[in-house]
Parts: sequence; C-alpha cells; structure tokens
Amino acid sequence: MKHIRQINSVNTNTYTIVLLDNYSGVIEEHPIFDAYPNAFEIAENELPEFVQYVSFEIEELITLKNSNNG
Repeated sequence: MKHIRQINSVNTNTYTIVLLDNYSGVIEEHPIFDAYPNAFEIAENELPEFVQYVSFEIEELITLKNSNNG
C-alpha cells in the first residue's frame, strides 16, 4: 500500500503514516514534503501490525511551507 511515512518511525513500535483523508491530490505532491522536507517519505511496503496516524490540515502545511521559504 502506497503511503507517506515519517522517516524516523521506520522499524519502531511507533510507525507513523500521514492520514490522506482530506487530500485528493497526487501523493508525491503532498504539501507535507515542502513543510517538512526531511521528515517524510513515500513508501509502498505493507503496513506493520502497529501503525499510528498523523493528520495535518492542508492549509496549515501550505502556510508553514511559505514561512519556511520566506
């Protein structure tokens, strides 16, 4: 299953993926990558038994991206 995961959660008991319920765009273009460029990546592996989810408001990510670039 293709998903966005938090890089530092891989091989831990807190494997963290981004909830995509409020996002309808292309996964590779999700605003999380601009807001947190070194923290998340796309993965296509099966999810481990324990997964936690993190949710972001798209507008907040865009605002954060703009403040990081400004």
